Amino acid sequence: MIRLAVQQLIRRAPRALSIENQRLRLSTSVLVQAKKKVDNKKKNVQVFASREDNVIVQDTMKELQRVEALLVEELTRHFSLKVDIRQYEEIMVKLESGKEKPLSLIARVTLKSPLMVMINFQDNPAAIKAAKLAIQKSTLNVTPQQEGAVLYVNVPAMSKERREKMASDAKGRILNEYKKAVNEIYAKGDKKSSTEFSAKPDEARKTRETLLGMKHAAEQRGGQLIEERRQQLLKQVV
Repeated sequence: MIRLAVQQLIRRAPRALSIENQRLRLSTSVLVQAKKKVDNKKKNVQVFASREDNVIVQDTMKELQRVEALLVEELTRHFSLKVDIRQYEEIMVKLESGKEKPLSLIARVTLKSPLMVMINFQDNPAAIKAAKLAIQKSTLNVTPQQEGAVLYVNVPAMSKERREKMASDAKGRILNEYKKAVNEIYAKGDKKSSTEFSAKPDEARKTRETLLGMKHAAEQRGGQLIEERRQQLLKQVV
């Protein structure tokens, strides 16, 4: 979900000021940690993370900021004790045509009650079978019940087992998605660097080392954020 939403996040501004503030704090930590990693590795390597003349580094930093903000948003939703219908709206459904679309584009998702989600396929009944399967395979750990062109999802009450499952999912699925997204951003920047500095191998090497430091710092920070949220949740388990 994180990797899919990166492209969506690029096209829109953050939805809340708190997310933006968190993004700025995260991006600062990435810059500082990246510089330390490169400086410690090789003192004579010029660090581009704080320079405006290296467009590749600056563009990569902006993309890392976006994916980090998205991680914060994803964790907030994942560990929320309230039902967030966006978790259902963003489930990807593979249709008979072979195309994948988010559930929100093929059905109307609403909250029927505090612990029940209603998904109406009145305008697209042919998609209900594929959507039901996608929901069952998701990490939401729910079983939709069908009544005509409508799916009803009873959201399990919060229990010790459910909290532990949420914590496990965060350490596994969410962290893996985040790392993959960060790695894709790094690979994109590295490829641009190799092309742009093809005639300047030293410049390409310096940029690559800076990008690699940024990547490692972002991964470390993401892991810390997830672990903090996991521990907070598990403390509530009695």
